[in-house]
Amino acid sequence: VLELALHRGTLAAEQSIAPPYQASSWLAGLPSLSLSYLGSDQRLGTDETELSFNLPVKSGRRRSADKKLLALAEELDDTGRRQRELYFSGLIREAVWSYRLADTRRRFANDKRQLLLQLEQRQTDLVAANAASEYALLLVQTELVEVEISQQSHLQEARRWLQRYRQITGLGEIPEDIAEAAPPQARFQADQHPHMRLLELAHAQRQQVLRANSVQAADWNVSVTAKNFDTAGYDEQQYGLGVEIPLSGLSVARQVDNSEWRSEARDYLMARDQLLNQLQSNWDLLLGEQETLRAKQDLLVRASQLNQRITGQLEQLRASNEIAQEIVLRRMMLAIDTRAEAAINRLVIEQNNAMLRQAAGMSL
Repeated sequence: VLELALHRGTLAAEQSIAPPYQASSWLAGLPSLSLSYLGSDQRLGTDETELSFNLPVKSGRRRSADKKLLALAEELDDTGRRQRELYFSGLIREAVWSYRLADTRRRFANDKRQLLLQLEQRQTDLVAANAASEYALLLVQTELVEVEISQQSHLQEARRWLQRYRQITGLGEIPEDIAEAAPPQARFQADQHPHMRLLELAHAQRQQVLRANSVQAADWNVSVTAKNFDTAGYDEQQYGLGVEIPLSGLSVARQVDNSEWRSEARDYLMARDQLLNQLQSNWDLLLGEQETLRAKQDLLVRASQLNQRITGQLEQLRASNEIAQEIVLRRMMLAIDTRAEAAINRLVIEQNNAMLRQAAGMSL
C-alpha cells in the first residue's frame, strides 16, 4: 500500500530534486579567456598582444568540503525518502483508522435500528389490537429517527475517509487487517527519527557550505599566457604559466563568515530543541493514552457482560409488567451502546499502536 502511495508522486519528486548540473571535482568555475592589445604611439615603438587562458582550480579545503557535501547529499536523499515514507504512512494510518471507527459506529447504529424496527412492529401490532397505548409506539419511532440520522452521519464519515484512502493509494478498498503491533517503549529514539536526522544533516550541510565559501578555502588560479611583442623589424613570442595560491594557512576570517556560522548554530539548536520536545511530548502523550485505553477496555468489557445479563431479563420483566416500556427501551439501547463503545475502544487501542509507530518514525 505504501509503495503505491509513494509511486503516485515519485516521478515528479525525482525530477524536482535532480541537480541541474554535474559538479566538477577540480574546476571551481568556468575557464576564461582574456585578450589585451597595447599599441605604441612611437614610430619605432613596440606593440604588445597578450592572450591568457585562466583556470580557477578548487583548493584542497574546497575539494574536501565538496566530498563531504556529496556524501551528505546522498544521506539527505535517503533520509528524505524515509521522511516521505513516514509522511504517507501517517496519511494512510489516519485514513484507514478513521474509516474503521466510522464504519464500526455505523454498524452498531444499524444494530440499534434493526432492534427498533422489531420493537416498532411489535408496538404497532399491540396498538392495532388495542392492547397498548400509542405512547410506546411514538417513543420507539422517535428513537428510530434519531438512530437513522446518526447512521447516515457515520456512513457519510466512512465514505469520506474511504475516498481519502483511494486518493492517497489509488486502491479501491481498505484491507481487512490493518492492525499493527505496538512498538516497544524503548523503541523511541529521537535522534533516529527521520525528522531529527533530516534536521541534523541539513545543519551539517550548511556548515560544509560555509566552510567551502570561507576565505581559507579560496580557489587557486592557474593561467597560461602567450605574449607577442611586435617592433619594427623585430617580432618576439613569449609563453608562460602562472599560478595564484592564496595563503590559506594564515588565520584570517571575515566577520560576515563568523556571523553566519553563529547564526546557523543558534537556529539549529533552537530548531533541534523544539523538534525534540515535540517528538517526545507526542510519544509520551500516546503512551499515556495507551494505559488509559487499556484500563478503560477492561471496564467496558465488564459493563458489556453486565448489560447482556440485564438484556436477558428485559423480556421477562416486560412480560410480567414489572418495568415500564420506556425503561426497557433505554436499557436495550444502553446495552448496544456499551457493546459499541467497547468495540470502538478496542479499535482506538489498535489505532494508538499505529500512532505510536508513527511517533517513533516507523513507516508502514
